[in-house]
Amino acid sequence: MDIVDQYAPRGFDCVCGNIRMAARAVTGVYDRHLRDAGVSASQMAVLWAVAYACGLSVKALAGRIAMDETTLIRNLRGLEKQGWVTLAVGGDRRRRLPALTEEGRKVFGAALPLWQKAQKEVAALLDDRLSETNRRLLRLTRAIA
Repeated sequence: MDIVDQYAPRGFDCVCGNIRMAARAVTGVYDRHLRDAGVSASQMAVLWAVAYACGLSVKALAGRIAMDETTLIRNLRGLEKQGWVTLAVGGDRRRRLPALTEEGRKVFGAALPLWQKAQKEVAALLDDRLSETNRRLLRLTRAIA
């Protein structure tokens, strides 16, 4: 038996694969709920990060949410085209400071009740372990990132 045959049946032992699979499934729940607000789960996550950024640079924000800076900029550019986010130039002319526009605040506000429904649906599937699950996932992220 070669290594491929030995490990092929163990695919579901892979933490990375299982987290990615769960992320796709959970993202589908949030996308379904957020659709009426015209926002995807990915967009909502970035809007949320920007709403909480409080003057952080793109680089600092990327670090806070464990996202590659280039990926975050690409996502922010899409939200900027939607009119939901601005990318102001900082004092040193290189730092970009993301902020929600008034339209972005409206979209984010309209999406929050829909997000709450998605959150409730996923929480029910976690047998009332939402806080514990979130705490453990954040601890894992902080330890690795």
